[in-house]
Amino acid sequence: MNLFSPDTSFFNNYYDKAKYLLAWRVSLVFIPIFIIVTILYSFTSINAAIPSFLVILVGVFCLAFLYFTKKYKPMFWVYAISGSAISNYAMNTVFELTHYNDFLWILICIFLAFIGLGRKFGIIFTFINAFLIFYFFYFSLNKHISILQPRNNLELFGEFLEVLFAFFILGYLIHQYFLFQQYSEKELKIVNSELEAQNQLITAKNNENIVLMKEVHHRVKNNLQIITSLLRLQKNNLPPEAEQKFDEAISRIMTMALIHRKLYQSQDLSKINIESYINDLINEILTSISFNENIETNIQSNYNSIGLRTIVPFGLILNELLSNSFKYAFNNQRGSINIEINALDKSEFELKYSDSGIWKKASENKLHFGLELIETLTEQLEGSCIRKNSNYSFKFKNL
Repeated sequence: MNLFSPDTSFFNNYYDKAKYLLAWRVSLVFIPIFIIVTILYSFTSINAAIPSFLVILVGVFCLAFLYFTKKYKPMFWVYAISGSAISNYAMNTVFELTHYNDFLWILICIFLAFIGLGRKFGIIFTFINAFLIFYFFYFSLNKHISILQPRNNLELFGEFLEVLFAFFILGYLIHQYFLFQQYSEKELKIVNSELEAQNQLITAKNNENIVLMKEVHHRVKNNLQIITSLLRLQKNNLPPEAEQKFDEAISRIMTMALIHRKLYQSQDLSKINIESYINDLINEILTSISFNENIETNIQSNYNSIGLRTIVPFGLILNELLSNSFKYAFNNQRGSINIEINALDKSEFELKYSDSGIWKKASENKLHFGLELIETLTEQLEGSCIRKNSNYSFKFKNL
């Protein structure tokens, strides 16, 4: 530690250290320089030496305050306020001097406000001093010109010394500003490089997770297909009514297997394109029940993606509706199935389902489980259902 570079270990932040050093050095340098300037101006007039003497008092106060409190920010307030006040006081009361230097001191006060107090207060002090300079030009300058006399060598030297010192202070402040900028850019590059490294790591892990999730969905789909194959083998030894129950179970398992197939084929593992899924589901059902009639399916949707928690119960509901239509509605006739999906808001959507068939009579037992399953799955999706014959209107939450 030396007088010009005091201990700053009590600060952890680079900017705090740099601003404390800036305040300390400015205060330290002001004292001897303005002692000399005050002595030189005192030979001209005591009135001319008063502003310089006030600067010495400010410098001593700031130096003592910094030494005992280690707080630098109040000192920038002192610099900005007292510097502006002393400079404008000198310009409007001391008519023996040229005041070139006072414009430089005002500029330095504004610089100190920007560096130590921030942009907002820097702009405020800029406007305050602009108004005070306006006052000087319109109310004091002409009087100043009429009184000002040619300068002798001592006066010229005193004013030159003050202007030279102001230039050095201004240069030091600009230098310090660029040091702040360089440090900020360096820190920004370090942070950006760390973020880039973390982003690459996260991307790599995410890609790894995607591969793993696709593999999981692929294996689940394969396992479900094995289960359906086993059920198909076993149903061959069962009576016709039991075979139908097995077919219904196989259809429901196939609906879930299709979801996992869609997921591992998709780029987005969190959502499924609903139109594509419904078309594939229809084809799977038609294949499983060997239904060859000419049935037209119309799918309209402005709600293209459904989340994973929703798609399984939603798919099972569609499976029940489609299976019932194919089995009981068309009776070897041409017909159509209409499926309409509309967004209600960000978390809710609507499903409208209908067919053009004339339903043949089915036993209550055959339809009872399917309708009960639809009701249970609708409750699971925190939804509601309105049914009129084969026309259904659902409201679901996209969980």
